[in-house]
Amino acid sequence: MKKLFFMAAVIAAFAGVSCEETHSGMIWDKPYVEFYEESIIVEPEGGEMVIPVLSTGVDNVHIEFQSGDSWEIDPENGDKTPMEGWIKIVKVIEDYDYSTRALPKWDSGISIVVEPNPSGGHERKAWITVQSFTKNDTIEIIQYAGCYGPEE
Repeated sequence: MKKLFFMAAVIAAFAGVSCEETHSGMIWDKPYVEFYEESIIVEPEGGEMVIPVLSTGVDNVHIEFQSGDSWEIDPENGDKTPMEGWIKIVKVIEDYDYSTRALPKWDSGISIVVEPNPSGGHERKAWITVQSFTKNDTIEIIQYAGCYGPEE
């Protein structure tokens, strides 16, 4: 009887230690997404850049602009017209290497184009949110106003 109780205790201990389920030889784990930085500074000249992100796959990308950058206001009557955003997503770069995990993490990149911010403009901010399954992370994009082009 003691041997039977001991064997049951050993089996229960092994079952308690193994918290990860396997399915078809893969380990089930949780969705993950994280930018390497909390914010980045973009030069006033703008340009194309890639923002690295570690994730279990990029499902969605959303850009939110600072409230003043969302509308053009008609000075005569106050009517608001949606503005084109000053950041555009070019593509999501997936760099996938096969793994034994059900949801492997890999380096991806969000390729964006940032329009120039002319002299006399104002500092601009935007937030890019990336989603992987049920998880998301946000990075702040800051672009200062400045001079660019030929000197006068």
